[in-house]
Amino acid sequence: ATPESALLYHDGDDAVNGASMKKRRTLASERVIEGVGLHGGAPVRLLLRPAPAHSGIVFVRADLGGIRIPALIENAGPSFYATVLQKDGATVSTIEHLMAALYAMQVDDLDIELDAAEAPILDGSARPFVEGILAAGFKEHDAVREYLHITKPLTVTHEDKRISVHPCSEYRVTYAIDFDHPALGYQELTASLWRAEQFAEKLAPARTFTFEHEIAALRERGLALGGSLDNAVVIGKAGVLNPELRFADEFVRHKMLDLTGDLSLLGR
Repeated sequence: ATPESALLYHDGDDAVNGASMKKRRTLASERVIEGVGLHGGAPVRLLLRPAPAHSGIVFVRADLGGIRIPALIENAGPSFYATVLQKDGATVSTIEHLMAALYAMQVDDLDIELDAAEAPILDGSARPFVEGILAAGFKEHDAVREYLHITKPLTVTHEDKRISVHPCSEYRVTYAIDFDHPALGYQELTASLWRAEQFAEKLAPARTFTFEHEIAALRERGLALGGSLDNAVVIGKAGVLNPELRFADEFVRHKMLDLTGDLSLLGR
């Protein structure tokens, strides 16, 4: 729960960033993206479809008669190794990479039609989604984008995890992870991400990761059935099993990518 006193809504007012008001936008054309789900392992066809102004980002379960699930925090469901949305008895999971790409590319309104309960994992990063979005192009609406500005610090803690937000003139993230494994250890990165190209360059290519010793337990629970070295970085006892990393600190970058996708559920 977020105290209202910590937030200040500026509907369409971009003055805090010293810029003129910006218009909401959708995609200029449809785009089909196909792959398999990371956890379910089932093939999925995902269609990105332009949508009217103020409709927001909405997942559409074509296989369930077109049930619509808005990508908003009030529809967040129980999550385990993936971000899940649920509404009217339907769910859609593993959406964080796609949502991060849409948020960073500043797509406000879009229908995301899919024929399975999970978004495709592709190569385990957000880069293929960014490429698909750019290939579809953008179309501006005659409607002003809504912003949310933080007016005072807010901190949330859970066990040994902590996240805080602070007033800032841009979207800037500092993230630190600390794993008891020589291939990871402590990684920390600060990055300004308020421009689309910054996200595309610094975070989008970073892939999801897991430990080899956890895979069997995950699959016993019906998870990671579609996982492979083609769509995840796997860390064994001796080190990374993949041929090479895309960044020396790819692990913390991917955590920042996931964070961006989850923050997009604020709807602003």
